[in-house]
Amino acid sequence: MRTLYFLILLIFLTGSLQILSSCKKSHDNPNNDEVSNDPVGPDHDLPYQYSDWMANISDTMYLSEITIPGTHDAGADLHTSQQGSMSKYTIAQDFRLANQLMMGVRWFDIRLSDDEGTMTIYHGPYYLHKNFNDLLNPALDFLEAHPTETVIFMIKQEHSNRGDAAFAHGVYWNYLNKNLNRYWLDDHMPTLGQVRGKLIIMRRFNDTGGLPLGAPLVWDENTKGAYYSSNHFNFYVQDHYKCATVSYDTKIEEIKDCSRKAHNEPHPTQYLYINFTSCEKDLDHYLTTIASNINPVINSWLLTPPVYNNCGVVMVNFAGGSDDGVVEKDLVKTLVNLNVFDTSGIKIGSQRWMRKNLDVTAYRNGDPIPNVTGNDDWRNLSTGAYCDVNNNPANSPTNGRLYNRWAMGDSRGLCPTGWHIPSDDEWTTLMNYLGGGDVAGGKMKESGYAHWYQPNTGATNSSGFTAIPAGYRDGFDGSFCTVGIYGLWWSTGPTHDLWFNFNEDSSLGNTDSNAGEGHSVRCIHD
Repeated sequence: MRTLYFLILLIFLTGSLQILSSCKKSHDNPNNDEVSNDPVGPDHDLPYQYSDWMANISDTMYLSEITIPGTHDAGADLHTSQQGSMSKYTIAQDFRLANQLMMGVRWFDIRLSDDEGTMTIYHGPYYLHKNFNDLLNPALDFLEAHPTETVIFMIKQEHSNRGDAAFAHGVYWNYLNKNLNRYWLDDHMPTLGQVRGKLIIMRRFNDTGGLPLGAPLVWDENTKGAYYSSNHFNFYVQDHYKCATVSYDTKIEEIKDCSRKAHNEPHPTQYLYINFTSCEKDLDHYLTTIASNINPVINSWLLTPPVYNNCGVVMVNFAGGSDDGVVEKDLVKTLVNLNVFDTSGIKIGSQRWMRKNLDVTAYRNGDPIPNVTGNDDWRNLSTGAYCDVNNNPANSPTNGRLYNRWAMGDSRGLCPTGWHIPSDDEWTTLMNYLGGGDVAGGKMKESGYAHWYQPNTGATNSSGFTAIPAGYRDGFDGSFCTVGIYGLWWSTGPTHDLWFNFNEDSSLGNTDSNAGEGHSVRCIHD
């Protein structure tokens, strides 16, 4: 596989050591290092979770118009690959694929060794102790739980030399044919609406023997950046990986150049950009060392104006950082948030709800809403105010903001034009459409534990509501309560009931509240 620069040729007559820079390796374990028989252990806690980020992108967006985080050598993860002391050269990711998905990665570089139709996962000559099903199954399970998303597997043959047609035959008949309805195998650029809930197959070879096996993505080895076309697919690739004599600055500029090209593409629905941040140097530069010199620079650059909303597919090593803390963790998070998200709402039955909790700091007419942080100041209020969860503005993009009842009921309007705070009847309509109070909450809650505390019972988010447990701010002492445990939203009407989700069951219900409490607001379309 292509990510290592350390073919070591022992020349016994001279006793010298020559290091050749190439990812196309032909020697198994050249140092004869002992390979561990056991995984290193479980993945460490996810630094963030974007399990449903595509839910907030319009169905009409083409795949090529979206910034998509990807992982280079996705199967070469630390905790399942059993590489022992060779890990510093063979391991490209610390999180296994299931957790890469939960962090927001959607494009995966998959390397398959074909043993007469049995596909195992390799990194160059290194067997990674898993087969194709060990990657397919968690991806399909993820899509079952997160039907708003799509996942792309870009496959190529590695450490075997079967003909392309034979390789395609083994992939199709031995792995994909069992669940063809779960895959997108066409060779043209899809819209997101066409592929939600599906696993897209793309291939880095041409001949499929007549089988449908996705778009062919074949490019020149070690390309510093070039345009290609194949059938109905146009693409640009920067995959300059032979960097033994190349400075980090040079590689970084090539990554930036590809991102700029993607953002400025005059025909974004027709051209896909694939941008590898990975490269290799020599034995003194471990893969974590290389990523630590590239990832934070690219992350900082992407956050510096002008911001490039469409950067194409960005392939990274050590998505979410490395276990040892050497590689920064935020690059995937930054890439996800470069996208322009659709805030027009999610349709649930006959209703259209906003996709996230309200986070405005001004009324509809532009008048500012006071931001009250002090506990004593909050409990003594008798007029409208808001606060960030735990008084931390960094929480607001995910949690929204908390508003007291006076702000919620202010005649200047809290929701944007065309939207309003739902009434008890509208909450009841939502609850009944989702199957009643005993199960509706589970269908509304964001799944996983990035924001909800365990056990987060019944959470599937099948409705797309993506309920977040922002808790509430107490009206008597000003303290923040039940963050991670409850999601609580205002309703209008004579009683101003409070509607809630709970982490320990699947219910949706309502209860009384007092005017001084701070709660989330979820707007509904007029």
